[in-house]
This record gives sequence, structure tokens and C-alpha cells, in this order.
Amino acid sequence: MENSKKSIVILAGGFGSRYQGLKQIDGILPNNATLLEYSIFDAIKVGFKKIVFIINESIPESYIERVSGILVSKNIEFHWIIQDKNDFVSDENLLEQRTKPWGTAHAVLCAEKVVKENFVVINADDYYGTEVYQIAANLINEEKIDDENYAAVLYPLKNTLSKNGSVSRGRCEVDEKNKLVSINELTNISEEENSIFYSDKENNKYGLEPNLLMSMNFWILNPSIFKFLKIEFDQFIADKPENTDEIYLPAVIDSLIQNKEIEVSVEISPEQWKGVTYPEDKVELQEFLKQKIANNIYTEDLWTQK
Repeated sequence: MENSKKSIVILAGGFGSRYQGLKQIDGILPNNATLLEYSIFDAIKVGFKKIVFIINESIPESYIERVSGILVSKNIEFHWIIQDKNDFVSDENLLEQRTKPWGTAHAVLCAEKVVKENFVVINADDYYGTEVYQIAANLINEEKIDDENYAAVLYPLKNTLSKNGSVSRGRCEVDEKNKLVSINELTNISEEENSIFYSDKENNKYGLEPNLLMSMNFWILNPSIFKFLKIEFDQFIADKPENTDEIYLPAVIDSLIQNKEIEVSVEISPEQWKGVTYPEDKVELQEFLKQKIANNIYTEDLWTQK
């Protein structure tokens, strides 16, 4: 089914504390296109017809209008949804104390009202690579995604690091059938003298193999995820989280795998991941995209094609 309806849900609600600004609306090259626009471009190219943005109140109206205008011109359905901390929460005491959103699991749950078809979840501030969207489109078109079968595109650790500071990544264990067995969040991963390490809370260092598979939050999901997210989020709220606690999508998916509610098939990205965790990452990203333009993957002005 070449034209199976499929959507992209873009998580663009973060506040970019390490980046020191709203990186999801920061233009990368002189064309002023943001990183998420390259993702949209790649997705549209392989047949995604609907884009859902999960945002916070800080995203300027001018940016929303600019991207909306592009999508109208491409005849793409789109929705802008503010991740409101009040959504799915009735505990007034918790809401009064809360200053930030509830995390990526809650962000995806906010898309429930507009997403009724198989969909891909991505981060707004990550570059995943053109071929990855084709992989996702193929899985949906071939009806490999349903209410019990999801998929993830994973990246070798060596392709996901920043030269400008430590990063957090979801370490994935995969079985011989290419099914995801578990996801464990590792924090403080950094490269030193051509070796990769992560540090635990006690500051103990552990070496990591460069080809370990990592989740960069590229998920191919069925709408059945919403009922699971609602159950997990209700439990999270019932447990009276601290003011800064969040519920993360990978943790929910890991829980579903352990409880045998779903299976997640794994694809390994053939592409280099790029992102902007730190302000200094932008320079490297600019050079990377310039090379893509030189190779005719994109044009100088992203939305005006040759």
C-alpha cells in the first residue's frame, strides 16, 4: 500500500537549557531553515502527508506562520498543538507547583486528538538523514506497523556524539530476530582520546563500544500507543511526581516490551545523526548541511527546488 496514510509527530516543546535558547526555531544556514524543516522536507519527499507539531507557548507566532505557509503550498495537512501541563491532569496541587511540561511521553499523548493513523515520532532538534524516512515509509506502506508491532530506527553510538560536551542516549539491546529487548538511558556519555565513556551518578566511568545501538527517538508507532501512554501517564501522576520529574517515551516503550504488550522491530540507520545539544554544535552542523547541498541532497534555499 504505497499511499498508506502516515504522519510525522515532531516533539518541539523543549526549552533548550544546554543550547541556551529555542533551538527548534534557530535557522542553521543563511536560508534560515531550521533543523526540523529538513526533517519535514525529507518526510514529505517519501510520502508523509501530515505533520503534527508538539510545541510550547514560547514558539513565536511568526515562525508558526512561516512553516504553516510552506506546508499549505505543499498541500500537506498540519496541526500545531501546545503541550499544556493541564492536559490529562486533574490534580490541582501538582499543577500549581509545576513549571515545565511532563516529558516526551506526555508530549506524544497530546497528539492523540489528531493522529488516527500510523506515525513517526522525531525530535525537532535532531537530523536523522533522508534515507531513514524512506525506511519508515516502507514499513508503514508494507503494513508492518500495527497495534502490537512498532519499529525503531537506531544509530551506532559513534554516530551520535557531540564534540562539545556529554550527551544522554538510550542504549538498546536487540535480539537475533532484530527485535528490541530493552532500552536503558545512559547519561554523561563523552568521547575522550578516541574512546567513549559514560559516567554514573557516583562519577564512575565505564567504557562503551562505538557500535552499540542507541535510540535517538525515531519511532514508528501505531495509534494503539495512546491507550498505553494514557495508562502509564495516569500512574505517573498518581505516584505524585516531584516538580521536575518527567515521563519519557522510551521508558514507556521499554515497559510495554517487558510486559509483552508490543514488539518493536529494529532498523539500523545508514545515515549519520546530527544535532544541536550545545551552541558550538551549530558550526559543525552548518558544514554538514553545506556538504549535503554540494551533493545535491538539498538546494541552497531548502523549499525552492531545482
